[in-house]
Amino acid sequence: MSYYSELAQNLRRRGCEEDQVLTVLDEVKETTRKAGTTPEAEFGTPEEEASKHSGKRARSAGQATLNVFGFVGVCCVVVYAIWPGLFDFTNPVLSNFAGMIALLVLLVIGAFVAGFIDSRLPKGFEAPRSEADR
Repeated sequence: MSYYSELAQNLRRRGCEEDQVLTVLDEVKETTRKAGTTPEAEFGTPEEEASKHSGKRARSAGQATLNVFGFVGVCCVVVYAIWPGLFDFTNPVLSNFAGMIALLVLLVIGAFVAGFIDSRLPKGFEAPRSEADR
């Protein structure tokens, strides 16, 4: 993952809105371009740079997405507890644990989706092409 993706992810986790993330990324990109150095040399790790900023949001979009996947998984467990015959289409071994398996699968998928959502670069930002700026 590039420095800019990690920085974007850390900023979102600190509650920054998309316009604030874009502004910080542009500042880092412009400063490193002018100085002719890498972002790590100018600003330190993405975590260190993100710690200087905070936002209003309680959750990032990725965290909210993971919450949705978790809620759907818990609903599967509840449906299984109320109506276990619904999962009879699976083999007998799996049908005994179908609700928990559904919850775990949804949480794993949700974690991957949440990670992708939080680490993506905001619209309107183009990361530098050279390896020195990554």
